Amino acid sequence: MITVQSICLGLLAILGVYTLWLMRTGRLDAHVTVRWLLAEGAAFLSVLLWQWLPLFGFTSTLGDRELLMVLAVVFFALIAFLMLDCLVRISTHTHQVKLLTQELALLKEQVEFSKDNLSE
Repeated sequence: MITVQSICLGLLAILGVYTLWLMRTGRLDAHVTVRWLLAEGAAFLSVLLWQWLPLFGFTSTLGDRELLMVLAVVFFALIAFLMLDCLVRISTHTHQVKLLTQELALLKEQVEFSKDNLSE
């Protein structure tokens, strides 16, 4: 039982490190990173304290508790990885839109400046 819990905690720790790495490389916005780290922390605590969660009190004693925990953590990790990938793309596009908006504003200012100089 301890090995299953250790594997699940390890997977969640790797996911947390990956999330931090995405933020440090600039591929994920800071406010999105904070939300994900909070969700990953909650999952980490759930796995750490799984024995006292009421959900596991309803399962049978046939050993399916470990299976349920492994499936839940693996499912969370896969969904989180896919969502983080999508969020990386959204963050990249947001950054590109900001740059394009700044360039457009500079071009408009340059055109207005040129019009003012021509009319004088």
